[in-house]
Order: sequence, then C-alpha cells, then structure tokens
Amino acid sequence: MTLALAAAAAGLIAATAGLIHPAKHDLTAVPPGDVALVNQEPILMTDFIAETEQSAGEPFAQTTPAQRAQVLRNMIDEELLVQRALALDLPEQDTDVRTALNDGVAALVNAPVLGAAPSDDDLRAYFNAHRANYASQGTMNLTDLVLHVGGFENADQSVTQGLADAQQALYELRSGASQDDVKQHFGFVDSGKMAPGDQPDFAAKIHLGSELYAKAAALGDGEISEPVVDKDGVHLLVMQHRQAPVFTDFETVRNNVYADYFSAQKARAKADNLQFLRRAAQIQLAPEQSQ
Repeated sequence: MTLALAAAAAGLIAATAGLIHPAKHDLTAVPPGDVALVNQEPILMTDFIAETEQSAGEPFAQTTPAQRAQVLRNMIDEELLVQRALALDLPEQDTDVRTALNDGVAALVNAPVLGAAPSDDDLRAYFNAHRANYASQGTMNLTDLVLHVGGFENADQSVTQGLADAQQALYELRSGASQDDVKQHFGFVDSGKMAPGDQPDFAAKIHLGSELYAKAAALGDGEISEPVVDKDGVHLLVMQHRQAPVFTDFETVRNNVYADYFSAQKARAKADNLQFLRRAAQIQLAPEQSQ
C-alpha cells in the first residue's frame, strides 16, 4: 500500500499523459519520444532523462548503462503500481491516494505560476494593494454614542430629526460638555459595541462594522466624528485614544511580499482550474442540498 501511495503521487504526470494519449500503441514498436511502453502506456523519454539525471546527479550523457537501466526499471515498476492502483479504484476508496492525486494536480496547475518570476513592478503593485497586511496592529479606545431613530427600539424620532440633534450634541461635546450631559439631554446611549479600554483594530472593525470603523480609524486622540447614520440610528464616535497602525516600507518586507504574491497566484490558478472543471462537469446535488 505504501508503494502504491507513493506511486500514485509521483506517477501522476505519466498517468495523465496516458489518459489523454490519442490512441493505444502498436505493441511491435516503441514510438519516437517514448523510452518504453507498459501495458501500452508510454514512459516518455524526457521523463526518463530527467529522472536519470536527478538520480545520478550528473548530465544524462555522462551516466552509465547500468544507471540508466536501473532508473528505467524503477520507472516501469512505478507505472505498474500506478496502473494497479487505478485498477483497484484506490483514488475512490483511499483518502491518502485522493490527497496525493489532489496534490499532484495542484502541482501541475501551479507549475506555470512558480516558473514565472514576478517583476519588481508586480511585487510593488501587490504590496500597494495589500498595505494593511504589512503594518503593525493599531488600537483604539472609543465610545460609540448612538441616538436611535426610525422606530428602532421604540424610538419614534425621524432620521432628519436625529441628525439635527446629533449636530447640536456634537457642537456641545466639542465645546466641552460631558458625555453624560449629552446622553441625558438628547437621548444618546452607549451602543455597547466597543468594550472599555484599548481594543485592537480588527476587533473594532468586527464590532463597529465597516462604515463606522472607517470613520473611527480616521480619528485622533480626543476627536469626535461627524454624525454617522447607521441602521440602528445616528452615531457620534468619541475617540479617547488612538494608536494608528505603522506601515512598513516595501524593501523591509520584500521577502514576505514575494511569498504572499506566489500564494495569491497559486490560489487564483486553483480557482481558475476548478471553474474550468466545473463548467465541463455534470454535477447533481441531492434535493435537500439544492437550496
């Protein structure tokens, strides 16, 4: 079984070549470009040369007949094991074989991506599009005051009225009024979205939502946002303390950008391949899975 698993992974290219071969070979001759036939499936000369050079650690022309014979024997054995694994339907029955085949297909799909080195412009473009990934984690100590409107929690005030009150409350807060006075006079309450103390930016974004977070992230210490209308009412964001993220320059994180760029390219290649396969496939779902 161990040999079959290894052969399934290592022999994927040879198995694939056999599957797409236009016709079975005449048993009386090995076609040009092949070094052997195993049950009419070819072992390619290019694969044989590459395997021999890798095994011997020297150019093919410098290898001995004995070295070449041993490599060819190993490749024939490998092809026999691959064919036996397919005959036993191991890709359908054994999860390890399925994983090896999936990994092999991924390697084939990724080969063009990994073989093309990105230019400096490519890396810089990726870096600029993902600057947040190369910055320190920011924090904020923020109070989110909300004036419920439009029937939210029995609030009968309109959005227009709420915005007018929020503008007046903002003026008073910026003039030195306390949050308690504003709450009592205008009906603002703490939304409860932000816990007391410094909170990391990623948590603030989750709790506030994208729109409120974007407004909050632009505030400095002691600043108060303009009124922001959200689904639960009109908000005033009061920043007690802001530690903005520190962005790293490109040269400092070039190696990280290089690795992330290839990861993104491989993910896109996989998605494109699966999209192609799905278009060509007939996929039927059970009725309860079709919702």
